[in-house]
Amino acid sequence: MKISLIRIFLWLCVVVQATFFFFAWTSFTPDIGIVSIEITGEGVSSAARLAMSAQQRAIGATLAAVPLLVLAYGLWRLDRLLLNFRRRDLFTPQSIGHLRAFAGATLASTLLTIAEPPLRALAFWLLAGGERHMSAGVRSEQLILLLVCSLFYLVTRLMQEGSRLAAENEAFI
Repeated sequence: MKISLIRIFLWLCVVVQATFFFFAWTSFTPDIGIVSIEITGEGVSSAARLAMSAQQRAIGATLAAVPLLVLAYGLWRLDRLLLNFRRRDLFTPQSIGHLRAFAGATLASTLLTIAEPPLRALAFWLLAGGERHMSAGVRSEQLILLLVCSLFYLVTRLMQEGSRLAAENEAFI
């Protein structure tokens, strides 16, 4: 697959994430013909979103934006890595750094996504009082993503060591 096609998919992913975020935290509901599409944030039903005050919606959107921004940073670093690959800079310290930053940002974003719903519930409780029910959930996809990101982070360490050994061997010859 061409690098330019992967980069197009990458930036399409960013646009889709931003669009979903917008519709998840506003009162707009996208309609395609006669079909109405409901897009909600994690742990927020459409009815609950519409019942939120503007202040609650702003707090929820702010908390939900943190993992999204961390992920966007990671995807930007992945784009930089792909540009390095296009230039054939495969095992350079810059490429290894981009891959490490992508893996770390994706790992951090996933952890923040897991922590965000209980933090949002806590913020809403502190704001309005009332029910003290908080729950946290972890989906299997999130666990797999944590494992894959950790593995990529380890691979970058191995790449860094391999690059160091190659430079050391080159100095001998």
